This record gives sequence, structure tokens and C-alpha cells, in this order.
Amino acid sequence: MLVYKAFYVFLEFIICTYINLLDNNTGDDMKAALLYGPYDIRVENVSMPSVSKNEVLVRVKVAGICGTDLHSYRGKHPFLKPPRILGHEFSGEIFEVGDEVKEFKENEKVIVEPIIPCGKCDMCNLGMYNVCRNLKVLGVHVDGAFAEYVKVPEERLYRLPESLSYEEGALIEPLAVAVHVVRRGGVKIGDEVAILGAGPIGLLIAQVSKCAGASRVFITDILDYRLELAEKLGVDITINAMKEDPVKRILEETNGKGVDIAIEAAGAPSTPAQALKMTKPLGRVVIVGFFETSEIKVNLLDIVAKELHIVGSRLYRNDFDTAINLLSKGKINVTSLISHKLPLEEIKRAFEMLDKKVNNPVKVLLMIG
Repeated sequence: MLVYKAFYVFLEFIICTYINLLDNNTGDDMKAALLYGPYDIRVENVSMPSVSKNEVLVRVKVAGICGTDLHSYRGKHPFLKPPRILGHEFSGEIFEVGDEVKEFKENEKVIVEPIIPCGKCDMCNLGMYNVCRNLKVLGVHVDGAFAEYVKVPEERLYRLPESLSYEEGALIEPLAVAVHVVRRGGVKIGDEVAILGAGPIGLLIAQVSKCAGASRVFITDILDYRLELAEKLGVDITINAMKEDPVKRILEETNGKGVDIAIEAAGAPSTPAQALKMTKPLGRVVIVGFFETSEIKVNLLDIVAKELHIVGSRLYRNDFDTAINLLSKGKINVTSLISHKLPLEEIKRAFEMLDKKVNNPVKVLLMIG
């Protein structure tokens, strides 16, 4: 009898201990998608981030997969070292604030400018923090938003207007990219603009160019379904570069003069050379595309002979307020770009869809919260 009594006492102890563990679970684990190597992304339980005094913990609601994430997935991003939680286009609500956070409080709807400059280098001191010499980007240098929670510095937060949904909020980051590109291109009233690449960034650049006063916008791509979407979004002339020569067509449409500004947003080996040839003398070429190869051939004489201005565009700098304002006032259509919505658990499927262009993807959103 003593043996049986001891056994039941021990069993009761085990059961009670298990129940206490369940009751005392503080929710310190979260689901996150980790990239371990090329084409190897897995949803796992990981520890929730802990915030420092100037940080906030954001409960992610919606996150978008962008071209940078796709390059990382393919193992082609030069700055990413696995394992890493990807993702930098997102919206959510504040779950926890650090001790010295003053401007934000729990449960506020927010979006995040996902770059973390050092604040100390010469570029930061000039206010050019997007080209900080020690720049970190969420989802690249540090863990990002393909998770239930992500920590960010308070200074990188913006409130999401009540008029905007979490889905629209997740697209403010790529819209800010487009705003910066148009600024770098100096687009003004009456300009003719050619955009090479009708992905999400190219389609947003087209709309922002119209807001800036462009008289005509051309866009090129090799996928008809994206060009059809471009037409619905107000692009004047669409060109399938697999079916006709985009340079020849644009020169014909401009009576041989060329466009004022050409914006390379495709990241294809052939598009930089096309951009140079379709731009008129003294025009401007903006390079924003991410290239997976360094083997890009251009004729430098095209630059010299026409005295072209060649500029790069990286991320954004003081452009989030403009992006939020444009979206809040209904000047930009981002919801038409959303082609698919999937749960975090199906992130592998989402990347395969984008990588292989299955089911006509444009912008794929992960519904996390």
C-alpha cells in the first residue's frame, strides 16, 4: 500500500507541475520563418525578442514579401547571413514598450521604417541616413517581420492612420521607395518617364510619377499580366520587351527625342543599357533595381555623348510622411497590387509562387496577426 500511495503522490506531483508550467507560460515563444540557406525557409518556434529602453515590440499583423526577400531566398543577397528572419514591409500594433519610450504606447497601430542607421557617421551627420556607412536593415542585417513579433527602435515608428487598413499599411514601405526614386529622378510637371520593370516598385513609381506631374509614363516588362495591371493603374503606354524592342518603341513615341527620365526597376542584365538608349540628351537615368549578377554591359559612350545624369536610389530618406500622405488622400492605389494573401505557415509556398511566377503573383502578403 505504501508503494502505491507513494506512486500516486509522485504522479500527482508530476501532473501539478505540468499544469503549473502551462499556467505560468509567459508566451515567450513565437512563430517565425527562418531562412537557413538558399530555398530553405522554415516556420519554427523561437524566443520572442526582448526590448531595450528605447525599443518597442510590435505584434506583426501583415507583412509583404518583396524583391529583396526573394533575392535573399535565392541566396543572392550580398549582405545577408543565415539563419535570418526576413521581412521589412509590415504593419502591426505595439505589444510592449521600453522604459524610455515616450511617444508611443501599447496597442497603437503602427508602421515601421525598417532601417537602423548608426547616427554617428559622416552621412548620418549630413542627414543622409539611408546611405549610413554602418546601416542595418530589418530582415537583412537583423531579424525582421516574418514573425509574430519584431522589435524596432522607437524613432523608426510611424502611426498608421485609422483610415488605412493593416494591408495598406504593409505597402507604405515600398511606396516610400517609389517616392524616393521619383525625388532622385527629379520628375516634374510635363516630364515623360519610362520605367523598366512592372513589379510592385515599378507600378508604384508609375503612380507617384503621375502625382509629381509626369505627362506620359511608359512601362516595360516581359509579363503581360503585369502590363495589364499597369494600364488599369493609369500607365499611358505599356511595352512587352519580349515582343518588341522597348527602345525603338519609346523613340518612336517621342519622335526620336527620348524620355526625360528613365528608371531601371527590373534588375535585369539588359535593362540598364536600354535605359541609357531611351533617354534624351541631358536626361536622367535612375537605377533602383537589385541585380543578382555584376555582369552588366552598357555602352559608356551613351552616357558621355548625351551628357546623361546617372543616379542611384537606395531605400528612402524622409519619405515615409509623403508616402503616408499620398495613400491617406487616395492618390495612390496599393490594394490593386495585392495578388495573394497567405498565412505565415505557407511562406514556403509564397516564395515558390514568386520565384517561379506561378498564379500571376504581384504582391504577396503574409497575414500573421
